[in-house]
Amino acid sequence: MSVVDENTTVAIVGSGVAGLALGNFLLRSGIDCVILEKRGRQYVEQRQRAGVIDNRAARMFRQWGLEDRVLDGVPFEPVLNFRIDGETRPYAYSTDDGDGRFCPQQVLVRNLIDVFIGDGGDLRFDAEDVSLESVSGDERPLVRYRDSAGTTRTIRCDFIAGCDGDRGVSRATIPSGQLTRYAHDYGYAWLTVLAEVPANHQSMMAIHSRGFAGQFARGPEASRFYLQCPLDSSLSEWTDERVWEEIEIRFGEPVRMRGKISSKRLVPLRSVVYDPMSHGRLYLRSRHGSPI
Repeated sequence: MSVVDENTTVAIVGSGVAGLALGNFLLRSGIDCVILEKRGRQYVEQRQRAGVIDNRAARMFRQWGLEDRVLDGVPFEPVLNFRIDGETRPYAYSTDDGDGRFCPQQVLVRNLIDVFIGDGGDLRFDAEDVSLESVSGDERPLVRYRDSAGTTRTIRCDFIAGCDGDRGVSRATIPSGQLTRYAHDYGYAWLTVLAEVPANHQSMMAIHSRGFAGQFARGPEASRFYLQCPLDSSLSEWTDERVWEEIEIRFGEPVRMRGKISSKRLVPLRSVVYDPMSHGRLYLRSRHGSPI
């Protein structure tokens, strides 16, 4: 069964911070929109990601009247902490204002979801098999997906915002030859480790002859660690014991608490950008840098 009589002005694919922020801005501007997310709400709200809202983002939410409803967390201290030869060397830098916040991204996402839905926004989780049609023709684009009940639905819209990342359906919809990919590979990989270990600082980075290491808070009881390693490394080499030993070596101090490691991934470090960032009535979210 197919439902083909739905219409909106903007269809947003992806409910990360970019998609949710855009949805809230459109809603406050009186522009109707629908956000489609392939994952369930619980997964989206618990997904661990970076936890810093910089000054520009804080200003942006304030300008849209969302500061009190969206921003959370403690003020972000403009300091980068480095460990070099076992010694902590903080680097203080200046900012144009002090609006930055240290806020776990899952908290920001939950807040954005609550505000969007609370203000009457249309957010649809568990939207599977999303496809985008007629994005470059004269007729209005069509978004097709299957809902949690197994029903295939279609939405006609004026514009599509592709906020589903480099591997999402939005970028893949643009025909071959219409999009140029620029990439830089750095020649090494990150071992990313999520562990139940509180961070002593909002961030700590170590410079060592064995490679870079970093610890970044992911909420009050968790940290994301990064270890630079060769591209040909395999996860089987990185037992929990070896991870903790390598962290201690590179930071030059014992780990006070070796908490449970909940995930480990090896990710080649690269920067990728596409040109152009639009095709017809489909617009891609800008993404730059690597998966930190």
